[in-house]
This record gives sequence, structure tokens and C-alpha cells, in this order.
Amino acid sequence: MSGTAPETERERRLRELAGRLLAHPGPDGKRTAELFLAELPPDTPADLIAPKEMDLVGSLARRRDRQITSVEVILDGTSAVSEFLIGYDRDLVSHGWRRWERPFREPSGFHAGSGMGPTAIFVNDAAVSALWIDAREADGGRTEVGLRYDRENAADMVNMPRPGPESPEWDVLPELRPPPGIKLQSQGSHGGGGSWTSEARAQTEMPVPDMEAHFAKQLTAAGWRRIGGAADEATGWSSWEVPKPGNWHGLLLVLSPFPGWRALLVRAETFGSRATGGGWASSVSTLG
Repeated sequence: MSGTAPETERERRLRELAGRLLAHPGPDGKRTAELFLAELPPDTPADLIAPKEMDLVGSLARRRDRQITSVEVILDGTSAVSEFLIGYDRDLVSHGWRRWERPFREPSGFHAGSGMGPTAIFVNDAAVSALWIDAREADGGRTEVGLRYDRENAADMVNMPRPGPESPEWDVLPELRPPPGIKLQSQGSHGGGGSWTSEARAQTEMPVPDMEAHFAKQLTAAGWRRIGGAADEATGWSSWEVPKPGNWHGLLLVLSPFPGWRALLVRAETFGSRATGGGWASSVSTLG
């Protein structure tokens, strides 16, 4: 333990008790667990990169034969979930991580932000490790982040085939997350052959210009370049150049069709030689 105040005997015994309760036997030997308050384990693997500008609440290390097999980390921050994810994604990629995608995946676009399941999963091919990220809004405008670093079960994920080349346009739409405190109802994503669209709606009184600016910031972070746009109390729109070969352009649209509701649409389309690959449609409506 480290910090400004020394650990009391009661705190030490509580930490020891928690570690013993969290430990469990495994098929190849007993696993141990150890809690750390406001710090990472001293033998944290070098490829586990903690998010910057967040308060480290604590961590849990699991070991087998004294070697770390997994680390769980809890952090608190004040940045919006979308802003945190953009910055942490870049930091992980710069340190050799890549987003893990199932061989069959849906296109991106508006994300309902339901808080169910991991927000993102990364793998590190060189270290054969995996990282689950769970970021969610908490009371008081805080953002809670949970990380689960794993070395025991990462090999299968690292070796799993990546999404095939049959859909070269699959990632043309970036993942868009709602403002803090606002949940989206996804209206589905669809596209193929040079045109991709994602739609959603939100029950909120947030002004249309503010909501358009929120999603526009995420498009800019994804490399889109704003060409023009305008917003008033009923309609917000912006046009974009999309950083993808083939003369792609994008449209972001925010409407206020009824009091208390906002309709959202993001679309990317190529005006170059049109692709002929297969399409995709996902029309499940999910309340986040």
C-alpha cells in the first residue's frame, strides 16, 4: 500500500480478508487475489496502460504461481464517456493495442449506450493479452471506468480471424455516443454498395445546436472534415468529407420533430466509383 497515510492494522486485515474471499481454486492450481487501494499492483504488466487524467480508485490482481493472470481496475473521472473513449482509444493504439472485433459484426453509428456489457474490447497481439473496457455515466456528472486486463483467455481472441475483406466500407461510420445523461433508442444501421446510414432518437430537451455540436465533435475526432452546416431550434445539419478512398462525403442531421424528442441521422456515401459489395441491415430498436 502507498499514499500519504499509512495503512492501519484494521485496513490491512480487511484487505487481506477481501483477498482471501476473492481467491478461488482453478483446474491447475489455486489462484490468489490481492486488493490495492488507489494504485496498481507493483508487478503490473507493462502493456496495461491506465487512462490518463482519471482518479485511480483501486485495483485487484489475480495470480497463479505468483504470476499475474488478470488485473481489474476501477477509475473515476469527469470527462464525458465519449471524450474518454476517444482519448483512451488513441493511447491504447499508440501502445500496440487494437480493437477486437468479432468475425461477424454490425456497422457502427449511433450507440445506444445501455451500459450492458463491455463498452469496448482491445487485444495486444505481441503480449497476447486482452482488455475489456466498461465506461458509464454515474451520479454527479462523474464517469466510472472499469478495466479488466486478462492474459489467461486472450490467446483465442488474438488468433480469431478478423472481419473479412468482403466489406471494405464497414468502418466508414464511426461510433457515436450520446451526451451524458441522455439515452438513445437505436433505429438501426444499414448500407452497402457505397452508402451507409445510422438512425436513432432521443427523449430530451437538449437544444438542437448543442446536440449537433456534440456528435460533430466525435466525427471530427474520427477524422471527418466539416464542410458546412447550420442549426436552429428545429433543425441542425452539417456536411463532411470522410477520410476514406473513393470520394466519400457525410451528412449529420438532428431534428426536433416533437417537443422533448430529437431524431438523429448520420450518413456516408461515396460519389466516386461505387462499391459492389454486399449490404447489411440492422433494424432492431434498443432502448439504452
